[in-house]
Amino acid sequence: MLTKIVFTLAVIGLVILVARFRGRPARSPVQAPQKRSRSPWVKGLALSVIGVMIAGSALTLWLFWRDARQVMQVRVIDSRSGRVSEYQAYRGSLGEHSFETLDGRQVHLAATERMEVVAE
Repeated sequence: MLTKIVFTLAVIGLVILVARFRGRPARSPVQAPQKRSRSPWVKGLALSVIGVMIAGSALTLWLFWRDARQVMQVRVIDSRSGRVSEYQAYRGSLGEHSFETLDGRQVHLAATERMEVVAE
């Protein structure tokens, strides 16, 4: 409750300050100070850092994409009957209890089935 009151008083104070400063007449324009020219190596360093950051981001995205597109051999084993079914799927489409095969089929595992994954 106390924070609501303090917040309300802060907003009221801010509105009063804004209204007070808006009512003042504008001053005459002040000359902007002359900018010093920086060393050329500072600009080169900044551009190099930005380039390294962009290259690192692109590399990271490419590595994640490449890993997600890796074809995996998926073996689904029913623990009751011992029946084994084999599928191929991309690594990125593998979930804990489901996956999508290369030909677009959705496979959902039952509670009695287990999944073994092997890289090709």
